[in-house]
Amino acid sequence: QRVGVARTLAADPPVLLMDEPFGAVDPITRASLQDELIRLQDELHKTIVFVTHDFNEAVKIGDRIAVLGPGSSVLQFDTPEAILAHPADDTVAGFIGDDAALKTLTLRTVGDVALGEAPTARESEAPHAFAGRLRASPDEWGVVLDDAGRPVRWVRGDRVETMPDLRSGGQPVGGHVTVDSTLQEALDGLLSTASATTVVVDSAGAYRGTISIDDLVDELRRIKHHHAGDPE
Repeated sequence: QRVGVARTLAADPPVLLMDEPFGAVDPITRASLQDELIRLQDELHKTIVFVTHDFNEAVKIGDRIAVLGPGSSVLQFDTPEAILAHPADDTVAGFIGDDAALKTLTLRTVGDVALGEAPTARESEAPHAFAGRLRASPDEWGVVLDDAGRPVRWVRGDRVETMPDLRSGGQPVGGHVTVDSTLQEALDGLLSTASATTVVVDSAGAYRGTISIDDLVDELRRIKHHHAGDPE
């Protein structure tokens, strides 16, 4: 598969037609080939007509998607985001499936959402001082950072004062994301935390902010509202 794609690209054609190019490989190899094609496209900027029966693949790869019906009629032609937000008819909706919202989360990154600011404290800070800030905050949970500013654990506001120090106790931060992570990855991360919130870090692992389930729901609503009655 890789050799075939490489030979085609070597000829430098203005337009590529790829008809189910990854249909006969296992899921892991298929995902790898998709990622490689996306990487190459970022470098080469070719016009590619990519034929697939896998809507997830179309969403991942395509800038525009044409959903074809009987007789190759075009049922809908739009961006992946617009089709997911407002399918043209029941046939398109059936092709998308029941998890349109989850598919939409793969199209946006954490950087597209305004980050939250949970109360933070260094591990060396006295618990009672942090407890005071948490009481003054609407947030139920705070984030403890190490000396390098990296998030290490969540602590609940109603339990901080009983802790001997901030170097122990609380809940591990668990998975974290960066601004380049997809909102789907953020959802996966927050589902594994007691706070139902994911910590966002920079490339060095330092704390940048948070993203919550409410932030994801608000973003999905905003996307749906943006595309309401606005076919392209």
